[in-house]
Amino acid sequence: MATPRPDTAILANGAFPTHPTPLAALRTADRIVCCDGATEKLVAAGFTPTAIVGDLDSLAADLRQRFNDRLHADPSQDDNDLAKAFRYCLQQNWRQLVVLGATGLREDHTLGNLGWLADFAAKAEVKLLTDSGTFTAITRATTFTSHPGQQVSLFTCDGQTILNAAGLRYPVENLRPTRWWQATLNEACGKQFELRCEGGPVLVYQTYASCRHPSLERPHGGL
Repeated sequence: MATPRPDTAILANGAFPTHPTPLAALRTADRIVCCDGATEKLVAAGFTPTAIVGDLDSLAADLRQRFNDRLHADPSQDDNDLAKAFRYCLQQNWRQLVVLGATGLREDHTLGNLGWLADFAAKAEVKLLTDSGTFTAITRATTFTSHPGQQVSLFTCDGQTILNAAGLRYPVENLRPTRWWQATLNEACGKQFELRCEGGPVLVYQTYASCRHPSLERPHGGL
């Protein structure tokens, strides 16, 4: 499934994207919702936030003054700034979302953000772009655009989801993964593949065309 032009880009405070695909999403989005700690990186790259969301404790005084008209404080400590930004987007009825800058620094933040992505799936059309590929959160049967040899990994979050896929090199038939690695390191056979899921949300990871690595072959992991 190709990455569409997003209505809304959410920029988290991880590593700022450098790959052309996430940068294009940032450039073409109708609006950019920025987690407060990422504002300095966004402005330094030449972009202007539509909204800045978070507890605002990471926002420099000069940026707080410059963007005073678009600050949206959320002091809750029960979730992180990415979740707050997502909740703000839902309040605005913005539901075609691309998340950027959510990986690349602390691994615990990366895992937490991927967990939030799964929670978001039931409420919006959402993707998370990194500098190596795309995570798409789905809750129903979906056909993905791909290319032959594209690396594909599937992740489930509840241990009860049943997966079936067509168009992948290694069979996925009535698979109920109980470990994160069990549906990883697969490969697309052609220009599309189909995934059917029963149960909770599924995260589908696809590498970009320029990011295939020959060492990522079985039997390192997977089914």
